[in-house]
Amino acid sequence: MLQSIDFININCIEGGVKALEKCHFELLEKNLIIVDYNKSKYLVINKIKIDKLESIYMDLYYTRSVYKKNICGFMLSTESQYYQIIEKATRDKSSNLLYETSDVQKELESLLQVAVDTGASDLHITRGDVISKVEFRVNGSLILYSQLTSASCDELVFVLYNVEATTKETTWNRQQPQSANILYDLKGKKYRFRYAHFPIFGETSDCYHCVLRIIPASIDTNPNPQLESTGLSEVEIEDIKSILSNPYGAYFIAGTTGSGKSTTLKTVIEWLQINRFNNKGCFLTVEDPVEYYIYGTKQSSVLDVDGGGFHSAIKSALRRDPDVLMIGEIRDKISANALSGAVESGHYCFTTVHAGSIVTLLQRLSALGITGDKLCTPGFIAGLQCQKLMPVLCSHCKKSELAIFGSREIEISVLNQDGCQHCKYTGIKGRKLVIEYMRPSIDELSAIAKNNWLEAYMHWRKKRLIGKGIGEGFQIKEKTLLLVIENKVCYHWFTHEFGAIPAEDMEVIFEKIH
Repeated sequence: MLQSIDFININCIEGGVKALEKCHFELLEKNLIIVDYNKSKYLVINKIKIDKLESIYMDLYYTRSVYKKNICGFMLSTESQYYQIIEKATRDKSSNLLYETSDVQKELESLLQVAVDTGASDLHITRGDVISKVEFRVNGSLILYSQLTSASCDELVFVLYNVEATTKETTWNRQQPQSANILYDLKGKKYRFRYAHFPIFGETSDCYHCVLRIIPASIDTNPNPQLESTGLSEVEIEDIKSILSNPYGAYFIAGTTGSGKSTTLKTVIEWLQINRFNNKGCFLTVEDPVEYYIYGTKQSSVLDVDGGGFHSAIKSALRRDPDVLMIGEIRDKISANALSGAVESGHYCFTTVHAGSIVTLLQRLSALGITGDKLCTPGFIAGLQCQKLMPVLCSHCKKSELAIFGSREIEISVLNQDGCQHCKYTGIKGRKLVIEYMRPSIDELSAIAKNNWLEAYMHWRKKRLIGKGIGEGFQIKEKTLLLVIENKVCYHWFTHEFGAIPAEDMEVIFEKIH
């Protein structure tokens, strides 16, 4: 193999590096450059690597097999010459990108359109050392859409960030965490794609993970928000209306990432503006950043630096005569204290928190610095809500089985792994919102004042015994069990996600059903 490969020393070429100015250099990847010289292609090698023959032959094999380049030899350069060539190759590549951008833009637009048509909530791009993959998150699951070379992936993301982004940080740098907003018109509809990438581990330092959150950006000037559109039960909707009827207080909506908190916020805020304020309320939002357009509100995007941005934005909002204030998320003591001040000054406030249950939500608020004496003040908490989106089985292809629930044998449904054309062969047709919530009673507030979370939990759980329907006091997993019994959610998925439910709690559910 050594005899069949040419070695050319740049210093032996008449004119040296300057003689190569008219040659075409191609930067394939970091430290991987080829040059067209005398009608042949050479791999440019830094002389300091020449004692590592195995390494440069690996580069040769990689370039031939992955990029299908017919390399006939190596061109040796000094270290300074090598970096001069890198600079020229980078300029050449940037110049070529100007001509190639339109093609990449078409490819990018096609990819985004497919993601939207598929009903994806997020688009994932994982750049590997050699191969990259594109995945869609549909109904909570990641589905592989396509694979592409890492060089093509870099071109795609480069154009996405540097050309298409409307708000961004400097130029694209794969080795630094970056975020941006990208606006796109697709088939006459406006969408905002919230971009974020982060470097990840690989054999090289070129790997990264990029995610685009897909957000409809069209403005509805004549909305008709219905709480029924959430898919909640009549009992739950009546209780939510009760929470929204409070003259002041904080409505905390909690859940993990992707649990639909922003969608719920949009629905309840628009409903409140139209049904309680008759489109005459001053609704202000402070968000980082604005996610969905919310009808009837004046929305503000705030760059939160050490919490100070949120605090000053909330103070400004309070001086602008609001009826209702929405703070996108409280994530530290500064934003939590600002929210407390807004509630204590007599305003109705909405906000979101990352928490998985009613009790952990209370603990989270306490950890964020909202003291027990504030939380227990009657009216401070208008309502607490935790939520999760459950995968709904495709009605066309789901399978039936028998399962034992206590002393009962019930026919339930399970996922068809192969799916069908109606569910794009996933077995899942959509997702359903499930919530647990609290409208604090005096007993619950008394326990909260003492930071006695177990006592607060026990008082909350008693409500399921005296309330009507499957409403307040029932946990998310119990309401999801009801969906299993109704053949909407996969029994096997439920047992893996939530485990077993105690027999006595199961009996309460069956008594409520019948």
